[in-house]
Amino acid sequence: MKEGISAMHKMQDRPMKEFKFLPLTQRLIEHSNRHPADLGNTRQRKGITWGKVGKQTKKIVEFHKNHVYTFVDKDMNKAWVRVSGFKEEEE
Repeated sequence: MKEGISAMHKMQDRPMKEFKFLPLTQRLIEHSNRHPADLGNTRQRKGITWGKVGKQTKKIVEFHKNHVYTFVDKDMNKAWVRVSGFKEEEE
């Protein structure tokens, strides 16, 4: 059975550190000394934060309103087809 970390063969020249057995309170104190800015607060707002809708997203939404992805020929090829009429016909 191997002893130590799995990447030890890459670090032959480095000696392994001995594990320090500390009580939990001492371990917490040392951790807080190493990370003084860590307050231990959990984030209340999790998930994706959406930004403002951009021009490209507006174009895509408009495209999907006016087009449908469907079969275009007898060979079962599919393409985007405009559903509504041309702008000249609408006016």
